[in-house]
Amino acid sequence: MMGLVLLGTVFAARAETVYIAERIRIGLRAEIPETSAIVKTVETGTPLEIIERFDKLTRVRDSQGAEGWIETRYLSTEPPARLQHTRLQDELATSRTQVNEAQAQLKKAQTTIAEQAGKIKELEKNLAEKPTPAPPPAAVADKSPLVKPGTTDTGFRISYLWLGISFAMLGIGFAAGIRWLRESIRKRSGGMYLRV
Repeated sequence: MMGLVLLGTVFAARAETVYIAERIRIGLRAEIPETSAIVKTVETGTPLEIIERFDKLTRVRDSQGAEGWIETRYLSTEPPARLQHTRLQDELATSRTQVNEAQAQLKKAQTTIAEQAGKIKELEKNLAEKPTPAPPPAAVADKSPLVKPGTTDTGFRISYLWLGISFAMLGIGFAAGIRWLRESIRKRSGGMYLRV
């Protein structure tokens, strides 16, 4: 009966990492009684894995595989302030390094932009000082009226002539297409015309 009660109070904990709170040294005991032998001494900030809990005691395992019982009041799910402070200082140093690198890259980019702006201004100045060449005579638009006085307008006649030639070609192509279609139908029909 006592075994069932003991079994009911002992339960397996999930793989949860806890830390020794404060700056102390705690002994991991081999058994639950406080008079049992100390397996190992652990210091503040040592990560421990919970194996099981019983009343005010917790069975834990360290990273080297040593197991033992320790009072639950000495455990914390958060790393001690000393470790958090050290970690935050490392992160701050890394951030400062990254900021310094970013500032160096920004200065380099600003220098490059200033150089490019100088080159652009120099090119604009050279372009402004350079005389603009006169357009070639062929490029000068003829500002004379379409029909000069004393001449007849032949522009529209030429356009009508081309329009007439285009329609004639279209008609010839249409007639040739019909003839080709009739001949291909006649060949498929065995030499006879089919009229619909």
